[in-house]
Amino acid sequence: MEAGKVINLVQEPEVFYRIQNKYDRIISVLGGSTQVSQVVNSDIDLIKITRKGLPTSVVSTLSKVLGISMEKMSNLLHISHRTIQRKGSNDLLNVYSTEQILEIADVISRGIEVLGTLDNFTAWLHSEVRALNYAKPLDFLDTSFGTKLVKDILGRIEHGVYS
Repeated sequence: MEAGKVINLVQEPEVFYRIQNKYDRIISVLGGSTQVSQVVNSDIDLIKITRKGLPTSVVSTLSKVLGISMEKMSNLLHISHRTIQRKGSNDLLNVYSTEQILEIADVISRGIEVLGTLDNFTAWLHSEVRALNYAKPLDFLDTSFGTKLVKDILGRIEHGVYS
């Protein structure tokens, strides 16, 4: 991997598992550094990206990573599917959608770290979880409180607490 270039999880999943930097993993989930068009080394950089907006094309990338339809993805972002379709792939999303996408990417990164592979994580994400009253973690990714709850459960799993 070239210095300063972050790979794309969808295209090179085996390389993703060797990435140690939290920010590089998040950018990889979103389609790599060319997709995000900014180097990310800190939470300050994530805030800058949030304020600027991510390109609409990351919505499609994220739906593929999660194994969900674009309709479901648009529901997680509280944007109509038609609105996403109307936008060009380089059009920027608003602050709220960008922030939700970054939070979801962080959950995916954390989930892969805890559960070992993207396949294990997505299987868990689509399963009914006791700690969520037998609801699917995927259904909680539409709010910041929900993403925090899912990350908390992943932390409990990592520490061997039955969840």
